[in-house]
Amino acid sequence: MDIFVGTLFIITCILLILVVLLQKGRGGGLGAAFGGGGGGAFGTRTGDVFTWVTITLTALFLLLAIGTTIVYRQPTGTVTAPIFLPAPGEIDEAKDVTSTCAVKGAIVRYTLDGSDPTDKSTAFEGSIRVEPGTTIKARAYRAGWKPSPVVIARYTRKDSATTIPTSVPATFSASRPAVQP
Repeated sequence: MDIFVGTLFIITCILLILVVLLQKGRGGGLGAAFGGGGGGAFGTRTGDVFTWVTITLTALFLLLAIGTTIVYRQPTGTVTAPIFLPAPGEIDEAKDVTSTCAVKGAIVRYTLDGSDPTDKSTAFEGSIRVEPGTTIKARAYRAGWKPSPVVIARYTRKDSATTIPTSVPATFSASRPAVQP
């Protein structure tokens, strides 16, 4: 539907331009520029024919201009939440973190001080360097849309005490009798 309306609008624009250029004005119109004399291609009633064609094409132009505005209007809604790369979690050294949003034209803004980001907060441009223990709060904005929910990304320090050993010692329960061969 949108391709049809857009194509019809372009064709109407071209026809309207041609009809206006072919009309006889005070200078004789475009026909006089190419050697045509005072006679018209459609006889003596040329002005009336071109006047009605121009009025019709202008009305069609205005209707199609409104139609294409409605058809090609950007959808509005709520911006999707930003995504962090690498994903939030445990890190053992400083990392470069980037953030993207699935909505085209959205700007991701962030804070590092624990406050919620606003449309005046720092924008993600490229990547930022985060140390272990850093918390990023981010929100995506786009003009005319509702901002995304605030996303919290915590990059915690890897704790060596919580790592699982590769071998686990076997334990026996006193409630179970040992199996004898």
